Amino acid sequence: MNSFSVPPLPPGWTEHVGPGGQPYYYLAETQESTYIRPLPAFPIIPQAIIPQAPKKKDKPLVKTPIPGTEWLRVKTTEGNIFYSHKVKKQSVWTVPEEIKDALEAFERAEGHEDAQAKQQRQAKETEVEKLTLEEEQELKRLKTEMQGLVKRKAEEPQPLDEVVISKKARDEDDEGEEEEESEEEEEEWQREAAAQLAAEAEEEKKRLEEEAKVAKEEEEAEKMQENERSQLNMPNRVDLSIEEAKALFKTLLREKDINPLHPWDTSLPLFISDPRYVLLPSVSARRDAFDEYCRDRARELRQQNVKKEKAEANPKEEYERLLSEEVKSTRTSWSEFRRTWKKDRRFYGWGRDDREREKRFKEYLKELGEKKRIAAEKAEADFFALLRESGVVRSDSLWKDVKRKVSHDARYDAVGSSSLREELFQTFLKAHGSSSSYSTSTPGKDETENNGPQEDSEQKRREKKEQALKEREQKVRAERSRMDAEIGRSKMGLNMEEGEREFRTLLTDAVRDPQTTWESIRPQLKTDPRFNNSPLPVNQQLRLFHAHMGQLQMKHLASLHSLFQAHAPSLATPFSALPLESLLKSLPVTKLAFHARDLENEYDKWQRERTYECRKAFDEMLAENSFVEFWGRLGKMGGEGADGGVKADDLGEDEGEGFGGKVDLKALAKSVDLSDIEKVLKNDKRYIMFEHVPAQRERWLRDYVAVLSSCVFAQDSGANVHKVKHDYQSDVARLRKIVINSLYSNRDIFLRELISNANDALEKLRLTALTEKSVWDGVSPLNITIKAEKNTDGPGGRIVITDTGIGMNAAELTNNLGTLAKSGTSDFLAKAGDDSTATGNLIGAFGLGFYSSFLVADQVVVASLPPPSSKNPNPAQNVFSSSADEGSFEIYPDPRGNTLGHGTEITLYLKDDAAHYLVTSNLMKLVNQHSGFSTAFPIHIWYEAEEEVPEVDEEAILSEAEGKPIDADEDEAMVEEEKENESVSPKMKKVMVGHWEHLNSQPPLWMRDPKTVTDEEYELLYQGTFKDFQKPLAWHHFHGDSESGVSFRALIYIPSRLTEEFFGKPLDASTKDVRLLVKHVFITSDLGEYGLPKWASWVKVIIDADDLPLNVSRETLQSSSFLKQIKQIVLRRLIQLFSKIAAEDQEKYAEITKVYGQVLKLAASEDSKNRDKVAALVRFNTNQRDVVSFDSYLENRKQGQKQIFYLADMGKSIEHLSQSVFVEKLHARGYEVLLLNEPLDEIMLQSLRNWKGVPFQDVAKAGLDFGDDTPEEKDTLAELTEKYAPLLEWLKVEAGENVKDVIVSNRLVTSPCAIVADSMGFTANVQKLMSATNRGAQQNDFMQDYMKKQKVLEINPRSPLIEGLLEHVEQLIADGDAKDLDTEAQLKEVSSILIDGALVRSGFEVANSNMFLTRVDRVLRRSLGVSETAPTDDTVKPAPPVDPELPSDILTGDEKMFFGLPDEMKSNQFELEMEEIDEAGNVVHDEL
Repeated sequence: MNSFSVPPLPPGWTEHVGPGGQPYYYLAETQESTYIRPLPAFPIIPQAIIPQAPKKKDKPLVKTPIPGTEWLRVKTTEGNIFYSHKVKKQSVWTVPEEIKDALEAFERAEGHEDAQAKQQRQAKETEVEKLTLEEEQELKRLKTEMQGLVKRKAEEPQPLDEVVISKKARDEDDEGEEEEESEEEEEEWQREAAAQLAAEAEEEKKRLEEEAKVAKEEEEAEKMQENERSQLNMPNRVDLSIEEAKALFKTLLREKDINPLHPWDTSLPLFISDPRYVLLPSVSARRDAFDEYCRDRARELRQQNVKKEKAEANPKEEYERLLSEEVKSTRTSWSEFRRTWKKDRRFYGWGRDDREREKRFKEYLKELGEKKRIAAEKAEADFFALLRESGVVRSDSLWKDVKRKVSHDARYDAVGSSSLREELFQTFLKAHGSSSSYSTSTPGKDETENNGPQEDSEQKRREKKEQALKEREQKVRAERSRMDAEIGRSKMGLNMEEGEREFRTLLTDAVRDPQTTWESIRPQLKTDPRFNNSPLPVNQQLRLFHAHMGQLQMKHLASLHSLFQAHAPSLATPFSALPLESLLKSLPVTKLAFHARDLENEYDKWQRERTYECRKAFDEMLAENSFVEFWGRLGKMGGEGADGGVKADDLGEDEGEGFGGKVDLKALAKSVDLSDIEKVLKNDKRYIMFEHVPAQRERWLRDYVAVLSSCVFAQDSGANVHKVKHDYQSDVARLRKIVINSLYSNRDIFLRELISNANDALEKLRLTALTEKSVWDGVSPLNITIKAEKNTDGPGGRIVITDTGIGMNAAELTNNLGTLAKSGTSDFLAKAGDDSTATGNLIGAFGLGFYSSFLVADQVVVASLPPPSSKNPNPAQNVFSSSADEGSFEIYPDPRGNTLGHGTEITLYLKDDAAHYLVTSNLMKLVNQHSGFSTAFPIHIWYEAEEEVPEVDEEAILSEAEGKPIDADEDEAMVEEEKENESVSPKMKKVMVGHWEHLNSQPPLWMRDPKTVTDEEYELLYQGTFKDFQKPLAWHHFHGDSESGVSFRALIYIPSRLTEEFFGKPLDASTKDVRLLVKHVFITSDLGEYGLPKWASWVKVIIDADDLPLNVSRETLQSSSFLKQIKQIVLRRLIQLFSKIAAEDQEKYAEITKVYGQVLKLAASEDSKNRDKVAALVRFNTNQRDVVSFDSYLENRKQGQKQIFYLADMGKSIEHLSQSVFVEKLHARGYEVLLLNEPLDEIMLQSLRNWKGVPFQDVAKAGLDFGDDTPEEKDTLAELTEKYAPLLEWLKVEAGENVKDVIVSNRLVTSPCAIVADSMGFTANVQKLMSATNRGAQQNDFMQDYMKKQKVLEINPRSPLIEGLLEHVEQLIADGDAKDLDTEAQLKEVSSILIDGALVRSGFEVANSNMFLTRVDRVLRRSLGVSETAPTDDTVKPAPPVDPELPSDILTGDEKMFFGLPDEMKSNQFELEMEEIDEAGNVVHDEL
């Protein structure tokens, strides 16, 4: 056998051995590598196999990381390159696509660096060569000079005493002396030459050393490396494992103190000469060990530095330094500070945990606030001193004049706000109003005068603090007791059902005595808030009370009957045998208040009921016992002969007592022995119960047996009667009319029924072809076609519906179409039996769908042809014809022959009132609405449209067709006409062009696996089904089973927008976009009372059930349990979809919240069952964050915070709410406040009441509690209340009915005052909501007016405005009767403006806005120097005289337009076109 070698490699390819020993092939030109051996392009010539030496293994040599990626470029020992991924542990020979750009950039940078390095090396080499050449030249020069010097020295004349005469013949001594002399001479002149040249060469050597310093260092390093290598003492053999060798190698690196930040190439010369270097077998192993050492060493050094820094640094000082450097504002929140600096060592280096750090942070904020307060007070004091020292301030001075003269002073800039400077100036003027000018010579005295009133006011505040608090508490208690009922009812907002449940619970808790009366229990019930807040009327409360009392009585009667049962096990037990005394003391008798007579009556009643039940059980026992039935029916067992005897068995002689013969069973039945029956029944408990009346029990037995016997005898007597069996008769024509006219409520469903029949025919053909291949070749199309044809000679027309299904022969036409309620599909399924593969998607069930065609047609003609089969190889096409009014039908062979191939053609000759079905668009609408997904087979409809085409000369075409000869002249004339017509556009005419249009191109995606459906397919289905051409925001595809066992598949869509009708019609909760299908056939979109609630009425849902109990018309469901269950399933899945998006895609959920935020709030308010789940999905804005849920708010709750703070003001912006006077203290302290600006927010919170046990707190109400108030703060507040008592009384008088009380506030920071609602009053937002409802429109609602007046004015004791107002009030009070009336009037005006401004800023309405604006006008006039009494010119032009006649150009009646057009659009050039659309949003076409 010949041996042949493998084919040679193509030119350029080389073979190598990979790291795993597997050969690979490399092409250097393209840097391409492959494991598959490339074949040459030329013919392969077999060659003998030549043994080759094994090739060396290709191993990695150099690994270079590619910047910006996780890939390494690896060069092998054979010069090849491959790429390895560090994380995935993947290696490839070709360049991966993801790193091509990065690799190109890296190679360009590497090439640039190589070029630079090459240039540097060339420069160094050139310099070294130059230096070497210069050295050689210098040595040559020195050598030449020395030779010349020696020559000159030899030629110089010497003295005679120095001349030595040598002889040629000499002995050894003479020769030795001559040699010594010559050596001494040579050494002498060499010393002289060296001494002479040393000075000359010294400077040159220095220059050469400096220039060649870099080159020499490299040469020395290389020489040292070569020397070390030559001197390296390599051990012959070392038996170490890889781990041991790696450990020794790391020890070597640690001993050499290798810097872990230096690369391998730089550190290699430091340890390569050590014998331990060669312990590891390869360079790659050494590199790996080096990398591990660098990582470990760097970590150790870093830890050492950290420990050193910790030891040297003071963590607390670092934390304090961080606070002082970064926290500049007292409004900085802890959460923001922590989020910003939590990764800084200065932050986490100090403190046991965040609590300690937060505590120090809050302390620092207090210190910072105190510093700022002191600085502000100092700046204000300096500003007052500046005003006094300036000497330009007089009582009539204006701020703008004074500002120019003092603005250059540094004390002016120390007050940072221009408005504050002006306020301080006005305060200065008021404090020194009695002086006309001020001198700079008495500053000390002025300061003393300023400090005196302040100390006195503080003392007064401290004295009146407790008194004010006590008065306020008393008022709160009194008002709370009076308003408890109404406020509780308004907050609860319970409906009647919830009210009944609450009232039943109340009765269960409070009423436990069955003898209690309504009048006696009512005072006790009034103490319970559930009774006072109940929305139920009195008559309904009475009804529930009596029902509860009846339940209590039944409960105790049941207990009493149990006692009777225990003491009277038999029906014969008399009442006298009962332990009467014990029963009278029992709990049931005591609760029911029964005496002995009442107890006896109840016992007799119980015995009667018990006897009735036992007798009923006795009869049941007799009916169940087969032995009794045998005796009763004994006469039915007839035998031979007329008497019905039974022949006895032949027993032979002397055997038996009867000695043969017959037994008369009838005679035996008449003489029944009851003792035998009693023996059978005596152990039955139901029989034993009547032991006390045995005679009556026996009579019952005889009566029962007699009844059975009489029944038997009656059956026997009627057995010989001649019976005539009759079939039910019916008027077929009338029955058919009833089916046609009364079964269906909507005539539009005729097309749905006929398409369903066509689908069943196609499905039967497909299923039959599985077992009989001859019926269908698998290639011919299976489809349904619909065509509408108008009569050309008049009105009317016909609709032709054709399918290529199984077809029917004449017999099947008679059975299926000529028989009412005959379902061919049901027969087909019955034949299929348990074969699940033979069922398919078959829809028919009742056998009445065909007759729906007579709803729209006077006559129906059906042509049908079955496919060839083994039973009928040559089928014939037959016609079924019937009219709506006839009671008969015709079947005959089709005179057209076999035109269908196979299938059925139904022709409907429409009635006059059904002509609109001839419009193709109407048929398309019906198909899309009812049958768009009912069949998997294509549905085509003939669609005609009007198009413009060039008009053709018919005479010319006819002449060409007839072949008429055309002479030359005519030919030339035609050519000229054609040339003339070339420049003229052809004449166009309109013609009708038709084509088949595919209607059900969109498949039912919900039947597929969600993993196989793309987003685009979901969006196309949504747009095509619901006629919304904006993409949905999200969808959910699922399947499941209802509790009633019905399987279904569903698709839920979330639209991208809400319709205008959602909020425009708040009472309309009808659901129009829940499409319910059964086996892909549309049933209804009206779920009636089981529709989705209002908040979910916008959702788009497709539900396809496998089977549902429908009525015969398939228009309504017979059972509502599925609808009730599917409603809950859809709501649950919708909430799950929202929750999933909120958890996984915050960006998309933000978009959903933007559209459906109000909807979710409505759901949380109305849907009590899903309230908590929906409320968790609602998002809010706060003063700290933009998107916050209730759960995330609780996560950010402060220590001691026991409420969820919120501020509601509908219609205002979030920015406005964040700057509200109610929020400033909370924001300054770092508390988070929910900012609510939508109407449903307040309603939702009132419905929730709390979240996870944490109640909601409206910050616009009194009683704001931070949860961390200290006794010192409470004492301070009491002192301030006492100090400001005169001002509080003054403002309370001035406020009048606007507020209920005036107190010192602990919620304000910079605002002078605010008006808050009392805990029992309405906030401004609630008043707006009440005003927007009918209840708010009632002007005489006493309770509402009372609630509106429950407001409290809170003043800020730290406000300069309030302090100045206090000084003026105290001065006014001190003056007594000598007070200045003008000053008092001005002070009242300021107070009125202050109170009205607080009302406006707090969101309330001013009682008299005209008076408020008038006061502001006076203040503005005074500030501008305008006279307050200066009149305004009020002259206006009067109106023209009365004209009773109407203008002539007013449009009346039908001339009025529904909308107005601008004048520029009323010209004749403007045209308005409108299109009609149907209920589903489809444009109605009327081309035909």
